[in-house]
Order: sequence, then structure tokens, then C-alpha cells
Amino acid sequence: MKDWLEIQTAYHVAKLGTVSAAAEYLGVHRATVIRHINTLEARLGAKIFRRHSKGYSKTELGEEFLSVAERIDDEVAQFVGRTKIEKTRITGDLTIATSPPTYPPTIVAATRTFRKKHSDIAIHYSICDTPPKLEWGEAHIYFHFGPKFETPEYVVRPFLTYHGGLYAHRSYIEQHGKPNSVDHFTKHNFALITPEVYSPPNDWLREHAPNEKVILTSNDRLTVFRAVTDGLAIGCLPAHVASQHTDVLPVIAPLPNCESVCWVVTHVDMHRSTKVQSFFQCLREVGIMGLTDEQIKEPLYAV
Repeated sequence: MKDWLEIQTAYHVAKLGTVSAAAEYLGVHRATVIRHINTLEARLGAKIFRRHSKGYSKTELGEEFLSVAERIDDEVAQFVGRTKIEKTRITGDLTIATSPPTYPPTIVAATRTFRKKHSDIAIHYSICDTPPKLEWGEAHIYFHFGPKFETPEYVVRPFLTYHGGLYAHRSYIEQHGKPNSVDHFTKHNFALITPEVYSPPNDWLREHAPNEKVILTSNDRLTVFRAVTDGLAIGCLPAHVASQHTDVLPVIAPLPNCESVCWVVTHVDMHRSTKVQSFFQCLREVGIMGLTDEQIKEPLYAV
């Protein structure tokens, strides 16, 4: 609008009653206010204000101008308000990826809270055998179970820490006894996760269990967990998983220096985005970000 600045100035004179008040509100000199009024009146070919010794008063046209300008000002204020709301509104997609194993209870709990706050966003969840390329936008948030990423443009923070131990089911112990030390491993059977799967406790067990006594191996954690909870063999479990089974008993728990870490990874360009930070806040609200397995309130695996 060609005369918008002049209209705005004249409106504040009409609303506030004096040139000085309008100049102070707009942060300009009195001479600027007077020049704007003169320019607008020249364009209109009519007077909006009467000049007199006490200042400016509105003409009949000025009263009509004030009414129109107030409606414009109200529309602009509503537009600005809607814009501020839109800036805090999260829409579009949020893509979450995890490396195996998955953590449905923790992430789903946060997702439920997140969706209550932001009902206009769609969430995509995937399990990735290879890390997604965050710089290509393949995921907004990646939960990585394994060694810490060292990629410079990634923001990497610990999500959960698990303490593994060696466990056996009560039925196994009743049949085979319980080893009192590593020296007695030659008399027992073991279930192991294969070496390519990240698991510090299983790495420890692989070093100490005789090869001929390893009766089951799998790249699937749940299979190994089941072998232990069903009494087939001795094996490694996270402490929070073992605690879900009253008949699963510790053999050596926790294992020394065998912490497993799940990292939450974001790209530096996305880390501070509203949607990512809002999801992190939901993780904190449900009480699961940065906890150890002793603090986790629900199992991460349906064993």
C-alpha cells in the first residue's frame, strides 16, 4: 500500500490525540509526524485534522478515518497473533530411526506424549541395520545402540545405559547347578549373541565360555534372551530384563566393565529445531532420557 506509513502515523495521532504522543509512540520526530499527515491529506484532497493552538482535532472525515484505521489495526493485530501461534505449531513429519534392538516402550511412551501436544504431525518409525544418513534427511532422530558416533556434524548424547550380567533360569540351575566362577564354565551350556552385534556383556562371555559349551548363537537378542529365560542355557541379560522374570537368577551380575550405551543422534542443523527439541522434552517428561537400566520403570523387551 503506497500510503501505509502515512496512514499509520495519522491513525496514531487520531488515537492518541496529539502529535507529540504519536511521535513518541512511533519513535520519530514531531516534524516527521506532521509531514506524514500533510502528505496523506494532500493525497486525499481533504483534511483529516483541524489545526489549532492546542494541537490537532479530528474532522468529520477524520472520525471516519479513525474508524476505518481501527478495523485495519485490529485485523493486523489478529494476523500477527495467528502468525505467532503458527510459529509454535509443529506440523509435517518426524522421522525416528533406531538400530536393533528396538525400544518400543520408551519411544512409544514419548511419542504418545508428543502427539498429545502436536496432533498435526505424523511420526515415522523405522529400524535400521545401517545408520541413516542424517545429513540427507533420512531421519530426524536416530537411537544408536553401539559405540559412540564420531561424525563431526552429528550431535551425540547418551540416551540410556544398560548394565549386563550373566543369568540363568531357576530350572537350569536345578538341573545343572550354578557355576561359582569362570573356572566352572566347562561344565555349563551358554547362549551367545553373534560377534557382529554390539554387546559388551556378550563380548566378555565370548572370551570366557569354552567354544564347545556354546550351544546356541544368534544375531537376534530376543532369541538369546529366550534361551536364558526358558532354561536352555546361561546367557547375558540387561539387569532390567532379568528383573522382569522372578525365576531368572544372577550368576555374575553385573559383569565388570560391561556397560552398553544407547545414544541419541541428531544432525547439527536439525538438533535445535522445534520438533526435535519438543520430542526430547517428551522423553524427559516420561522419565526415560539419560537413565540407567536400574531406573527404567518398564521392560524394553517382550521376552
